[in-house]
Amino acid sequence: MPIGVLTNCAAVLLGGFLGTALGKVLSPALKEHLPGLFGYCAIAIGVNSIIKASGMTAVVLAILVGFVVGHLLHLEHWTGRFFKKLVGVLHLGNDQIDMEFYITAVALFCCSGFGWYSALTEGITGDPSLLLSKAVLDGFTALIFAASLGMSVCAIPLPQCAILLLVFGAGRLLANVLTPTMFADLSACGGILTMAAGFRVSRIKSVPLVDMMPALLLVLPFSALWSLWMG
Repeated sequence: MPIGVLTNCAAVLLGGFLGTALGKVLSPALKEHLPGLFGYCAIAIGVNSIIKASGMTAVVLAILVGFVVGHLLHLEHWTGRFFKKLVGVLHLGNDQIDMEFYITAVALFCCSGFGWYSALTEGITGDPSLLLSKAVLDGFTALIFAASLGMSVCAIPLPQCAILLLVFGAGRLLANVLTPTMFADLSACGGILTMAAGFRVSRIKSVPLVDMMPALLLVLPFSALWSLWMG
């Protein structure tokens, strides 16, 4: 059973409910500053993940190639349209939602490097401890986003659960293939994406975050090929 995956998604849902309720009593000034402060924390988390890289060449190539692929496929655009429709169908929001801010939250919960790393680890070893730790962090993160975005955050656990279950299944299938080097490079790749999300939430610099997501799929084979090349 993917206990860690399900707990992580449940924590995001709970954080969404609590954050929506809390947002009704927080002052506008506090709600305005909370996302920025979280953005600074995300940048620090990203830096901490990047230093774990085994070979930055594979990570950089994955980021660059992944972004080009995502840009050509217009992933950010289609993701925005999908979630706008999902939120509407579930009656969890309206057209006034800041979609750029919302899609940043989607990327952090559904496609974070640490989340994929943890889901792979649970799939391989059956140990949910990393995802259980992440559930605590994600619960508070969802609370912060929901204080500004409201109930729309409660739609995110649906695709999050689907994606993390796929990653969990990949870990079960690829247990004999994945190496510590590949895991380290995945963590570093996720760190760069987390930094980008932090810059975006803090309104320092905005990049099409979802367009970068294919890098998480590419970094593992790129890491394996680079290790063979350096051999």
